Formats: sequence, structure tokens, C-alpha cells
Amino acid sequence: MNNSQSSIWKNSIFVFFTHAIRVVTNFLIFILIARFYGPESLGQFSLAFTIANISLVLADFGFDVLLTTEIAKNKKNAPKIISNYFSIKIIFVVIAAITMIAIPIFQSFSDTSTTLIYLLALYVVFTSVSNFVYAVFRGFEKFELETRVSFITNFLLLVLLLTFGFLKASLYYLIIIFIVVRLLAVILNIKKSNSLVGTNIFKINFNNWKLIINQVLIFGLHFLFGNLYFRIDTILLGIWKGDTTVGIYQAAFKVLVLLLLLPDILSSSVLPVASRLFHTDKLKWEQLNMLISKILLLISFGLFLIIFFLSDSIISFVYGKEFYNEAIPLLKVFSFIVVIRYYVETFGLMLTTSGKQYLRMIIVMGATLLAYILNFHLIAKYDVLGAAYALFIVNFIVGICYIIPNRKYFIKWIFDKRIISIGVITLVAALLFNFVVFTNWIILIIIVVLFIITYFFGLSKNEKEKFTNLVFKKL
Repeated sequence: MNNSQSSIWKNSIFVFFTHAIRVVTNFLIFILIARFYGPESLGQFSLAFTIANISLVLADFGFDVLLTTEIAKNKKNAPKIISNYFSIKIIFVVIAAITMIAIPIFQSFSDTSTTLIYLLALYVVFTSVSNFVYAVFRGFEKFELETRVSFITNFLLLVLLLTFGFLKASLYYLIIIFIVVRLLAVILNIKKSNSLVGTNIFKINFNNWKLIINQVLIFGLHFLFGNLYFRIDTILLGIWKGDTTVGIYQAAFKVLVLLLLLPDILSSSVLPVASRLFHTDKLKWEQLNMLISKILLLISFGLFLIIFFLSDSIISFVYGKEFYNEAIPLLKVFSFIVVIRYYVETFGLMLTTSGKQYLRMIIVMGATLLAYILNFHLIAKYDVLGAAYALFIVNFIVGICYIIPNRKYFIKWIFDKRIISIGVITLVAALLFNFVVFTNWIILIIIVVLFIITYFFGLSKNEKEKFTNLVFKKL
């Protein structure tokens, strides 16, 4: 394996660990809040962070993705590129912070949620600056620097929150811990980035600002609305139903987010390779996408069975059944979303790597409007379960919209006999679990057997060799 191939494999590993560290840490913190503070405080915490994360997308607005690619193409000119992007990004950071502070003025939230939102404006600023520096690391292909800082700061965050949470400190103190740790990340990142680039990276230079805005607009709008349609239900529940309902909903939603870690990591790791293959070898581009699509779909079958039929055990184990029993039917609905998201992730990636990112932008903008309309009607009729129904419908429609431009590949891939066979086995198992009473352990054993069958028979020998060659040997 030559240096270029080794670099791709090494970078993929660091991308995996960086994502895993963040998602697992956030999930553990969420469990901590859920168990120590209860549904109402969990709802306040989740609502504030949902608004903060959407504001963070506005602050980042695709600058980091483009910065990574621009530095990678021209490392010698990195200081100038960084200063150009930073100058414009800092304006978006200020706009995002002001927007976040303004939201509670125009919407009715509880006093606690409102205060948490105000405090988290600083969290958005510090996190966005760190994300900018992480993009610099990626541009220089120093992924290990991001992983190292992420590990240090998230470990410290987890220890501090566990300590203060055990002491039942106020939620305000927990938010302050978040802010302080993010500030520490900024300090560590500045030191490492200045050493890497050889100069102070935070310089103001508005040259080429129109060109940069034009470049970033499509990515930024896609990221913003892509997050908004997926998280708007939490905000609407906070406005219409209150903090406790948000806490119940988020208990199931966080499990869904954790499960979506795999396609997210795979998409991030494959993106640069798939982008290059589209321009250099479309046959390999198609083969790579086909294999990823197939692997994710096969994995989703087993995950669906686990989430749907063991949802009561999952909620009870993670949060305790006493306060979060209402989250069980929500998780059952989310099990269908897992299958959808795992399968259509590749089709969305294909739009990006084939230069059709503008289609993804249009799709998610429409999805956000649809999500609002569906939540408005379904929450009124079905309460918190209505938000889960709305999320399922929107993800299903977004999936169809991703597939339509790639329909020739969908038709070519969907009738694969191995997918059909394992899909039929999954359906039979689902019917069996539904109509015959099994203990949870028996259900789990059957699902493990399904995963074993999938591992050995899901891909043909030829497909396994192609995947190995595409990813590790012949890129």
C-alpha cells in the first residue's frame, strides 16, 4: 500500500474515532441528565442544545468543508486562504449568536430554557471557532490533531459533568462547564494550528469575499436546512407542549442519532474518494456506491428488529422505565427511519459527489417546510407521537427525492437476490416476533443469527474483493 493509500486509510480511522468520541460522549451526557434530573430538565437541556446546534450550523455554514478542500488543493497558499475564509465566517458566527439570543424573544419557552439558550450562545461561538481550526487540520491531512483535541476535551467534559451531575448541581452550572471546555478546545487548537501553518491563522482579509460567498452558499443552505428539518420537531414540541414532552421525545431521538453514527462516518470517510472517482473512473464510483448502499441496507435490517422489538428493554436499560415509558412507541417509529436513512445515505452522497449538491439543498429546504406543516397537524392530533410520525414521513419523502435523480442505479441495485433473501428473512422474523411470544433473550439470539447470516452471505465473494480493492488497494 503506497503513501496515498495509507493516508486515506489512516484518515478514515481518525474520522471514525473523532465522530465516535463526540457522539458517544454526547449520548452519555444525555443519559446522565435523563437519570439525574428527570424528563423536565432533560427537555430544557435538549431544547436549548437543539437551538444551539442549529445556530452552530448557521455559524459554520459550509465554510469548514470548503476550507478543507481549498487547503488540500493548495497548501502553500494556506495562510491567505485561511484568512479569507475566517474573515467572512466570523460575520456568520456573530449573526448566528445574535439569532440564537433573539429566538426566545419571539417564541414562548420556559424561563429555564430561555436562560440556557442565552448561555449557549457562547458555546456556539467557541465551538464554531474550533470547527474552523479542525477544517485547517483536515486540509493539511492532520486528522490526528482533531482526534487528539476531541478526546482530551470530551473526556474532561464527561468527567466534570458526571461529577457536577452526581451532586445535582443546577443546569446552569452544567452549561457553563460546556462553555469553559469549548473555550479550552479553542486555546489548544490555536496553539496547534499556528504551529502547523507557521503563522497566526486568525487574520482579517476580505479579498475574494464574493467568490467565497458564492461557493459556500449551496453547501451552507444544505447543511442548515438539512439539520433544521431533522430537528425542528424538538423546537415545536418545546413551544407547543412544554419541556417534559421534549424530554420524552429526545429520549428516543438520541438513540436514533446514535444509530445514525455509522452512515454518517462512512459518508464522511468516503466523500473525498467518491468525489475523485466520479471524475476519474465512473465505473469504480458506481461500484463503490453500490457496495456501500448494499452494506448499509443489510445492516439496517438487523438494527430494525432490535429497535422495534426490544424498544422497551432499550429505554428501560438506558433511561429507566419510570419516567420514560412514553418514549417506547416513539422508538418503534424511529426503527423505520433507521432503515430509510441507512439506505438513502448513499443516494444523497451520490448527488454531492456528482456535482448535484444544489439538488440536495432544494430537497432539504422543501423538507423543512413539509416538516413544519406535518408537525403542526400531527402533534395536535397525536401529541408527541405525532412528531415521530412527521419525522418518518419527511425522511421517507426525502429518501424518494434522493433516489429519483439516481433512479437508474436504484432499479439496477434493488433487485439483488442477496438483499431480497435477507430482506425476506427479516420480514419473517418480524412477523414471528409479532405473533409469537418470545423472551427478549430469544429475540436477541435470533437477531444475532441474522447478523451472522448477513456477514457471511450478504456480499458475494466477488463483491467482498471489489470492496477491499476499491477501499484499500486500488484507489
